[in-house]
Amino acid sequence: MKKLVGMLVLSSLAAFAEQPKVTDCFKVNSLIRMDEDHYWANWTNSCPYTIESVYVMVGFVNKFKEMVGKGVWALHYIDPGVWRVTRLSTPPSVSDYVSVSIRKITTDSEEALHEALH
Repeated sequence: MKKLVGMLVLSSLAAFAEQPKVTDCFKVNSLIRMDEDHYWANWTNSCPYTIESVYVMVGFVNKFKEMVGKGVWALHYIDPGVWRVTRLSTPPSVSDYVSVSIRKITTDSEEALHEALH
């Protein structure tokens, strides 16, 4: 009986260890400026599991290719295989941007919030 329990525990650990990291399988396919106050994010969860939380840190660039602001958006409890296009608001401090790009994707809320404040 002990052998059976041990084998089950080891197989569970092996399966867990083989799962890809969120940053490897959650993808932002595109970010498109909609207007001065909004942009669209086209994203996909190709992870074989439900993602509890993911934070996408973005940067806003003006026509001179200068960073004019940063932002963070969060998604929670994303089922495997989900694909969406989400309308997001531009931070109030950002004006006159022409494009938005991904700076980093993380599952660490402290890192994302720290970045958003600095």
